[in-house]
Amino acid sequence: MSPTVLTDLAIVAPLYFLALFSTWRLIWPWWKRLGKPLAFFAIVAVLSQLIGHWSLLFAVLHQGLGLGVHIWFSRKHGFTWYAVEDPERYVALSKEWVGSSS
Repeated sequence: MSPTVLTDLAIVAPLYFLALFSTWRLIWPWWKRLGKPLAFFAIVAVLSQLIGHWSLLFAVLHQGLGLGVHIWFSRKHGFTWYAVEDPERYVALSKEWVGSSS
């Protein structure tokens, strides 16, 4: 891996893991807790190799969009977005929102 890729991954990792560790109980199905970070870091690494530090734009936009959807969803369903009081209800509502039967 090139120094650019390693630098980009080091820049995005703290924010990504902060978000992941604070919302892990809201992620379903369970395998996404591993799959989401693997896919995210793989995409950032490939973009970093192809377009350099512009890959950070993808990382920031991805995290911002995810936070925006989370805040909107939380407010719509009466949760405090920074401290979801009832994770089981949040997950059930998000399953309903995407039409999951599991």
